[in-house]
Amino acid sequence: MPRILQECVDRIKGSIDIVELVGKYVQLRRAGNSWKACCPFHGEKTPSFHVNPARQAFKCFGCGVGGDGVKFVMMFENLDYPSALRRIADANGIPVIEEEENPEAARQRQLRARVVQLNALAADYFHRKLCRDRNADHVRAYLKQREFNIEVAKAWNLGWAPPDYREFAALAASRRMDNRLQVEAYLLGSGRSGQYPVFRDRLMFPIQNVRGEVVGFSGRIMQEGQDPRKYVNTAETVAFRKGELLFGLFKATGPIAKAGMCVVVCEGQLDVIACHEKADIRNAVAGLGTAFTEEHARMLHKYAKKAILCYDGDNAGIKASEKTFRKLAQVGMDVYQATLPPGEDPDSLIRTQGAEALRQAIGDARPYLEVRAGVELANIKDSNDRASLIPRMADLAADLADPTRRDVAVADLATRLNTGLDTFRDTVNGIIRARKDAPQDYARREPEPDYGEYGEYGDTAPLEDAAALPEEPQAPVVPIRIHPTLLDIIRLAAQNKQMQDMFVDRIMDLQIPIGKLPGGAVLQGLLEQLPAPGDADAWQAFLATLRPEQAAGLRGVSNAEVRIDDAPDTYVNQACDAATRAAIMADIDTLQAQIRSGGLSPEQYMELHERCVELRSLLGQ
Repeated sequence: MPRILQECVDRIKGSIDIVELVGKYVQLRRAGNSWKACCPFHGEKTPSFHVNPARQAFKCFGCGVGGDGVKFVMMFENLDYPSALRRIADANGIPVIEEEENPEAARQRQLRARVVQLNALAADYFHRKLCRDRNADHVRAYLKQREFNIEVAKAWNLGWAPPDYREFAALAASRRMDNRLQVEAYLLGSGRSGQYPVFRDRLMFPIQNVRGEVVGFSGRIMQEGQDPRKYVNTAETVAFRKGELLFGLFKATGPIAKAGMCVVVCEGQLDVIACHEKADIRNAVAGLGTAFTEEHARMLHKYAKKAILCYDGDNAGIKASEKTFRKLAQVGMDVYQATLPPGEDPDSLIRTQGAEALRQAIGDARPYLEVRAGVELANIKDSNDRASLIPRMADLAADLADPTRRDVAVADLATRLNTGLDTFRDTVNGIIRARKDAPQDYARREPEPDYGEYGEYGDTAPLEDAAALPEEPQAPVVPIRIHPTLLDIIRLAAQNKQMQDMFVDRIMDLQIPIGKLPGGAVLQGLLEQLPAPGDADAWQAFLATLRPEQAAGLRGVSNAEVRIDDAPDTYVNQACDAATRAAIMADIDTLQAQIRSGGLSPEQYMELHERCVELRSLLGQ
């Protein structure tokens, strides 16, 4: 008999908001952090039926029935389990994918369970190494400098991945977890020289899903220069989908309910831990170094109705939170912004001014649009600046899903922007209509840079989102220039899996070109995402992680799979050498421009000249 794919079952269950679902069948009333009603499954006059959004479950204390959203639909509609899943899928627009029960499906389910078991073993191993290994002194010193003690490390099961992987490999082998399973879990990678450990000398953060399973890891470098990637996350596996996971959510679901269905959204793992452990703000979560996704927003909306964005406390940090605001507002959440002092993030603010300063900043949070308007207005120089600001703020206001809240925000913004209310409201409504008429045009309008601790390389300065008025044509995206040597590497890595792995192995050799040549951030993103050659969906998913002008720079690049039988390492070596030479030539050009600018002392002139000579010698000139 055909069965629904487990991945599809997970998506259907993940789409359920228990309060919204049950509310379609019975009249619910708020009761503290939960909701209550008269039980629909037995006759009663006093409500004893409760719905708990933090647990995504219902329970009747009169007749004793309880369960999740699927169980409720099964009981209320008198359906079996598959039929209830299909009913929910239809209501949420999720296609139901079925398969015949076969050995491969069973293998995938068993593989996921084994990957989770291996991750749990690795998490315990990394934690023991952090706590007991003398070679982890530098990691413990780093945590101490950040004011995280051993109790915090134990509470979050923090760990250290040593450079030598052999001890863990032996431990895994003793548990009958071979190298193939370790590759499936992305603890081992596969490259030109064979298999290699993904996490080496990194502070390890176990990533748990909402059920508490360790589905992957995020690792932070401990020595500057050891890797251009400050953080490395587990790649997509049978258990790990980065776009659907939020760090800290497993611990935060209950506190979110206790905080009045309010969640605090931070940028990084250490900020989340600082909020929980240093400031007793236990309703904090963070993404995993990627742009905030629709999946993240829908997941949070099941547990919270209000979000407070707590990003870096400068103008760039507030603008960086725009992407998160849009996604959360579009699912109907109230979005607030906590204003931190310039240059401070949650953890640094606690260390410099104390936990109360952070609690005060979060307590004083104001609606995001109000804060954003204040930041923008502070930079206004003339009437032209104000005129260009109006459509940008209108574009943000159009993301508010709730019509009542949108009307209130429109009235407030019109006053702040000193523009007519009717005119501003018409602008907002025009943007909403235009999005409905051409949704694909607006799906590409938002920049998606990573900010904060997950720094990119090369041409990564954040750009303002200058939305055009709906009656005017939208300005075309101007593609960035990608240096030809980097573009060659991107083509080779996009079209051939073997060479893609080889370039990952050569990441240290590419660090300087990535940092110095135009388009380095695009190559960096490709070597992190690793879209499979020939997989059009994977390529489009990678392009979606780039800013529009970065993606436009790849318009002529195809990821159609190309087979290379003749010495692929020769192509890789030549491409890496060419990129290194180009980076050196770029340094020479910069030095020559400084020399030509004049106004140098004889000592400065000689220093620049000698550096040019040294660099030319590297090129054999």
